Amino acid sequence: MPKRFLSLFFIVSFVALFICGSSLIFAQEREYAADLSNNAHSTGMYKPRIFKHERFLDVFPQRKTLESKGLSLELVFTADFLTNHSGGLKKTGSGVDTSINYLANSDWTAELDTEVAGLWKGGSFFVYLLNNHGANPSRFYIGDLQTVSNIETKEVTRLYELWYEHIFDLYDTELSMLIGQHDLNSEFNVTEYGSLFTHSSFGIQPEISANVPVSIFSVAAPAFRLKWEPTDSLYFMAAVYDGDPGAPDENRGGMRWKLSSEEGFMYIYEMGYHFGDPEESRTFPGSYKLGYWQHTAEFDDVRNTDENENPLEHHKNYGMYFLLDQMLIPGEGNKGLGAFFQIGGVPDDRNEVDFYVGGGIHFQGIIPSREDDVLGLAVAHASISGDLRDAEDVAEPDGSTFHIKDKHETAIELTYKTQITPWLTIQPGVQTVFNPGADSSLDDAVIS
Repeated sequence: MPKRFLSLFFIVSFVALFICGSSLIFAQEREYAADLSNNAHSTGMYKPRIFKHERFLDVFPQRKTLESKGLSLELVFTADFLTNHSGGLKKTGSGVDTSINYLANSDWTAELDTEVAGLWKGGSFFVYLLNNHGANPSRFYIGDLQTVSNIETKEVTRLYELWYEHIFDLYDTELSMLIGQHDLNSEFNVTEYGSLFTHSSFGIQPEISANVPVSIFSVAAPAFRLKWEPTDSLYFMAAVYDGDPGAPDENRGGMRWKLSSEEGFMYIYEMGYHFGDPEESRTFPGSYKLGYWQHTAEFDDVRNTDENENPLEHHKNYGMYFLLDQMLIPGEGNKGLGAFFQIGGVPDDRNEVDFYVGGGIHFQGIIPSREDDVLGLAVAHASISGDLRDAEDVAEPDGSTFHIKDKHETAIELTYKTQITPWLTIQPGVQTVFNPGADSSLDDAVIS
C-alpha cells in the first residue's frame, strides 16, 4: 500500500479513535472477517451516499460489473491503537515506551467464480495480499506470550494465500477439495463468537500457535484440504500443510514453498456439528467442533538431555482441541446473549504451553437502539509445561531452587464493537494480562 495512502488511513483512524485502546475496521469484508452489518442497500432511485453503502468499495461502479463476470474484490483495513499502562516490560527506569502504539493490517483479496465467469462449474480461484505496518506492542512493551493484538507482526507486504477450490456433488452431498497456499485458521480451530475479540488466543489457540510452526497469520504455507458435508448440519475436514511456512522476516514475499521431510508436515482433522439459524437467535443456534492435529518434524524435549547435554528428540508433536459456540438468551433476529468455549491439550515434554482453556460471552444488541453493536467479555488461560518450568529452575545460594517461570499466563478482555456505518466499526477495549510471558519477574499488565 503506498505511503500516502497509509498516511491518510492513519490520520482518519486517529481522529475517529481519539481514545486509545480502540480497534478500527475499515472494510469491504470477506466471509471470515467479522460481519460488519446486516443493512441492505437503499432501495431509492438515487445513488446512495458513501456512508450508506454496505461496503466502501461499492462507490466504484466497476465493482458490480466485475462481480457479474465472476470476479469479487475485497478490502479490509484494521488499525489498533494500544497502550501498556502498567506492568509487563514497563518498569521504572527501563526506558520502555508507553505511548500509544499504532499497528495496522490491510487485506486485499480477489476471488474468481469459474461458473459465473463462463468457464466451468464448481471452481473458484482465490488470491490474498497482506500488508502489515506499525508497532509490535507485545514484543517490545508487554512481553506476553499469547499476544494482545491478533494483527501484530513484522512490517511487510506479502502474498498470503493463493489457492484453487473445487466443489463436487457426491451422491447429493457436498465434497470440496482445495489446493494451494492456505491459512489453516481460516477454516480450522475457529469460533464464531471468539472472532469478536482482538486477543490472538480467541482466534487460534496457543497450544498450537506457540508450540509448532504452522500456516497461520501472518505467513501461510502450501496445503491440500478436503471437506465433506454429508448433511447441512455435519461436516468433516482434513488437511495437510507444509510443516514450516517460515518466519515472517524469512518469508517476506510469502512464496517460500519448501516441502521436506526435515521440516515435516502438519496434519489436521476436524469434525463439526451445527444447528439452528444464525440469523434467527430464537432457534438457539450452536456449533460444536472437535479437532486433532499432528506435526511430523522433530521436537526437542524441554527438560531431558542425552549424555552430551543435547536435548532428547521427539519425532512428532500432536494435540486435540474442542470448541463450542452457543446462543444462550435469544432476542429479535440475530440479537441475544451467546457464549463460546475453547479447550486444548498437548504433551508437556516437548511444548511450552501444554494446556489451554478459554471462553467468553457475546451480547449483540445490548442497547436496543444499537442492534448491530456487540459487547464481549472473554478469558484466555495458557498453562505452562511443568517439565519446562523444572528445567528452568534457578538455584539459590542455600541450595534451594525456585521456578523462574510462572504456571500460566492469563488474559482477560472486555470490548465493545460499535457500528458507525455499514462498512466502518470502532471497537474500544481493555485487557489485563496476568503473568505476562509466564515470567515471574514481570508484573501484571493493563492494556487499552
